[in-house]
This record gives sequence, structure tokens and C-alpha cells, in this order.
Amino acid sequence: MKFCFFCTLILLVTFWSCQTPFQKEAERTLVAIDSLIYEDYNAANDSLKDIDVSQLNSKNRGYYYLLSTILKSRLDQTFVSDSAISVAVESFRSPLPNNNIARALVYQGIVRYKIPNSPDSLVFISLKEVEPMINTFPGLLRLEEEAKLWFFLGILHYDNNNFQQAEKYLDMALRKAEQMEDVSAVVITSLAVFWRYISIDNKEKSQGVLDKLRLLNGVSFENRYDIINAQAAYYYYYKDYENALKEYKILEERMSEVKLKPRLSNIYYSISRVYSGLGKRDSSLFYAKKSVKHFPDSLGEWQDYNLFVNLGNEASKVGDYELAATRYKDAVNFLVDKSGERSEKKILELEKQYDLSEARVETLRQKQKFQRFAFIAGAGFVLLVFIVLIYFLNLRKSRVEYENERLMRISAEKEVAGKVREGFQRRHLLRFYQLITQREMVAQQRFDMLSQKYIRSDSSAYKELQTELNALKEEFSGMMYNLMNDDLFYSNVDVPSGFPLSNTEKVVLFLLKFEIPSAEIATVLGITNNNLRVRKSNLKKRILENLSDYPSLNNLLELFN
Repeated sequence: MKFCFFCTLILLVTFWSCQTPFQKEAERTLVAIDSLIYEDYNAANDSLKDIDVSQLNSKNRGYYYLLSTILKSRLDQTFVSDSAISVAVESFRSPLPNNNIARALVYQGIVRYKIPNSPDSLVFISLKEVEPMINTFPGLLRLEEEAKLWFFLGILHYDNNNFQQAEKYLDMALRKAEQMEDVSAVVITSLAVFWRYISIDNKEKSQGVLDKLRLLNGVSFENRYDIINAQAAYYYYYKDYENALKEYKILEERMSEVKLKPRLSNIYYSISRVYSGLGKRDSSLFYAKKSVKHFPDSLGEWQDYNLFVNLGNEASKVGDYELAATRYKDAVNFLVDKSGERSEKKILELEKQYDLSEARVETLRQKQKFQRFAFIAGAGFVLLVFIVLIYFLNLRKSRVEYENERLMRISAEKEVAGKVREGFQRRHLLRFYQLITQREMVAQQRFDMLSQKYIRSDSSAYKELQTELNALKEEFSGMMYNLMNDDLFYSNVDVPSGFPLSNTEKVVLFLLKFEIPSAEIATVLGITNNNLRVRKSNLKKRILENLSDYPSLNNLLELFN
């Protein structure tokens, strides 16, 4: 039993000591960098560059890729692949949800969303996997990360026209942004909510969002630029073209001051639309041409065909049909190209979903194997604990029984020693009385021999000596009666306490019990042998008469044989 326990302990210690000191130190460094990401991400980025990822084991490598992805996202760097964050996701997978797997899945969804032509379904799969984790374990993610989760889920639903779900998730993201008091996050999330209200033509709520944004303090220039863009769109949507034009002109004037350059094609397209609403054809055509000229600034998504269509429309309105035809053809070609790209994109999406499904199946198999192993190990551990428990219970029971047996043995030994001591004392006492009795008999015989010399010459002296001798006998017998108390008698002779006995009868039975000769008994009692025989005969007769009432007296009859 002890051998099994020590083997299990050694296996556990070996398992936990597999990491080398280098990997443990690398893990501590990565944890330290992780603590700086939301406080001083530039310092965290510099520290991360000092780590050689090729020297890390699989777990630390996944942690490294997670941190590098978070930093690139915070530094607004572009992503061309999700391979690094996917490595992080797989390295953190485990039967139970944990903070790092949730973070990795969130940023996997963000990376896929930011990669051009990345399928929305792949983005949704990563983000949606985190939602039940958050519902089961509230507080699993930091506020910043949870806000990103709800924000991108909302944007994803918005892009796919699931407006009710989009509003739900964006409202959740806004509450998290307000809770962590991040002005930039509040602005970005509020604008996403605003565009959702515009898309469903909810003028009151969209205006309410803009009013709240105007009251915010500490808004950065870039965020203020986005708010102006939203206000201009609001005016345009509700046909207040004059105010819309003012706002768009502000955007045009300030675009050079924005760190992340806005898409000029979109701004010029919007200004063209405003001039068209105002009926200024030349200005509308001018900005329509500028929007197409800056087409490379666009994302190249299929909606960008509107840039060509708008220019074609404006050219057609002023009678430049050749330009209009050319731009309409460009729009058609663009859509044809995009349809091919979308088909390829769909094929890639299906292939990636297949690969992802295969990976999930393999992960599920590994998870099932781990669960079986964990179950067997757990059952073995429970069995081991049960066996150890039974062993210790039996050991304790044996110790208690041994202790009780030892105490009983000690008690029995003391009792036997006491009885031996008492028996020895009784035998010694009886032997003492025997010696006195024998001595008295010898003295009596000697006295009789000597008294014969004086009986003739001095009879009176003989009589006095005889009287003194008789008094000595009576005194000796009295001493025996006094020493023979009831405790001593009944503890050695099995006689019912209700059976009446005289003191002399008690002495007779006691001395017979210890096999004292009749002559010595007669001497002790100070009677003749004949008198003793008569007393014994009467006592035996009385015992026989009372056997029916006291059956235990039958044991005394053998004393009279």
C-alpha cells in the first residue's frame, strides 16, 4: 500500500518538474509582459521583441503569439494571417475554460475580421465559442477584452443584417466601455450603435447617441473626426444637405491631421452625393471623379462599385455619356471580379471550415482520451484513498484491540497476582496456625508428662496448672473465632449467605477447605476428636437437609469425606 502511494507521488513530482528552469523563467517573463499590455503597451512591445520565440516550448510559444497579437491590435497594425493566434488558441485548449483560451479566441476572431476577404463564419465561430465561457464564469476576461468580444459580435451581426442581435451585443459592449471609463472605447462603441440606428431609420435614437458624444470630455482628435463623420452622415440621411456639406468640408480640411489616414474615396463620394442632393451637378461630378481617382484608398470590397456607378450617374446627368458608359463598364467589371473573388472566398471558407472541423474532431478525440484518462486516474485515486482509509481504519482498530487486550492482560495479571498473594498469605496464616497448634499439642503432652511428677506430692499445684492450661486453650480458640470474619470465610468457601452457620461451623468448614487434619482442627477449637466428629456429623446432616433450598451446598459434602 505504501509502495503504491509513493509511486503515485513520484509520478506527480516528475510530471510537474518536466519544465526546464529556462522555460519557467520564460513563462515568468511573459506573465510580466502581459501585466504591462494594458498599462504601457509600448514597453510591453519592446520587452516582447527581446524574446527568441524559437527557444520556447509549445505552451510558452502560444503565450508569446497571444501577447504579440494583442500588441499588434492595440498598435493598429495590419494582419495578413491568423496562423500565429491559431497556434495560441490550440496551445491553451483544455477541458476547463481558462482566461488565456478565452483571450486567444477573442483575438482570433478580431484578427480574422481584420484580414481582407476573411469569411464572417470563421470570425463568428471564434467569438461565439467564448460567449458560453463568459456566461458560466463571469469575470473570466478583463473589461477591455470582454468589451471587444461584444463589440465585434455586434459588428458581425450588423454586417450580416442581424440588427436585433447587433443592437444587443453593441449595447453590452457600450456598457463595458462605460464601466472601464475608456473614452476611446465609448466613442467607437457608441458610433457602432449609431450606425445601427441609422440603418433601421431610427432618427430619435441616432440623434441621442450623437448628443451624448458631444458631451464627452477628453475625446481624442481621431475620435472627434469620426464623430463629425457620423454627424455629417446623419444630416445627409435626413436630407439636411447644407449642414451635411459643412461637416464633410470639415473632414476634408482636417484629413491630413489624422494619424490613421481616412479613405479619401469615401469622403469624396459622400461630398459628391451631398452636392447631388443640392442640385449642383458640376461640383457633384468633380468630387465623383476625385472619389474614383482615390479608389486605391478603398478597401476594395464589393460595395465600392458604387464609386463607379455614382460617377457614371453624374456624368450622364451632364451629358457626358462616353464617361458614363466607361464608368458603368468599370462597375460591371469590378462586380464580376468581386464575384469571382467571393466564389474563391467561399471555397476557401469551406476548406478552412473543413480543416477546422477536422481539427475540432481531433481535439474532441484528445479531450475524450484525456477525460477517460482523468476518469480512470480519478477512480484509481479514489480507490487508492479508499484502500488507504480502510488500511488505516483496520490499523487503528487493531491498535485499539491490542491496547484493550494489553489492559485486560495487565488487569488479569494483577488479579492473578493478587489471588496468588492472597492464597499465599492464607496458606502462610494456616501454616502458622498449624505450627502453633502442633506446638500446643507438644506442649500439652510435655505438660502432662511433667505434671505426673508433681501430682502425688502437690495436687493443688497440678490443679492450678490444669486450670491455667484450659484458660489458655479457650483464649487460643477465641483468637481463631475473631480472625475468622465473614469476608474471609465467604471469599474462600462457597456457601450461600442465607444458610445459617455458627462461628464454630464456619471455622470447621474453613479449615476443612484447606485440608487441615481433624486432630489439628480439634486442637484449634479446643475440643476432643470425638466431639469434632459429632459436630462434623451434625453439620453434614444439616447440609443434606437443606440441599433442596440451597443446591450449591452439594459442593461442601466432599469436604466431609
